[in-house]
Amino acid sequence: MMAAQSRVSPHAHHRTEMLIAKGQGASPGGATGPLALTPEAALELAAKGTPPIFARNEMDASDVPAITASAGVVIARGGITADGAIAARALGKPCVVACAGVSLSKDALKGAELVLAGASVTIDGVAGTIEG
Repeated sequence: MMAAQSRVSPHAHHRTEMLIAKGQGASPGGATGPLALTPEAALELAAKGTPPIFARNEMDASDVPAITASAGVVIARGGITADGAIAARALGKPCVVACAGVSLSKDALKGAELVLAGASVTIDGVAGTIEG
């Protein structure tokens, strides 16, 4: 008989991630992945087998393929009824919206810390947090 594998998160006992930003949870769940700041980057990372956290200031219907390919979504502006938040919920993807004090460029997310595209981040779609 095989021993059961542990399902405890490796972060359960030792949290080393720093809070980058706090927003509003818009779709429940948690996800960790490399930060993608363009739809093209999100699709490229997913094609390589690494679903990203896809972050944009605002999202619309043209972003749905990137949302679908991503592990989670961050929408810096907008609320729980934003197009991207609705798409994330429909697809079962964790989503954080309305991140006060966050600015995004094509290369980085700036909150309490500067996070470059490709760096690993974790989002919590209930608590509305972004950590890295």
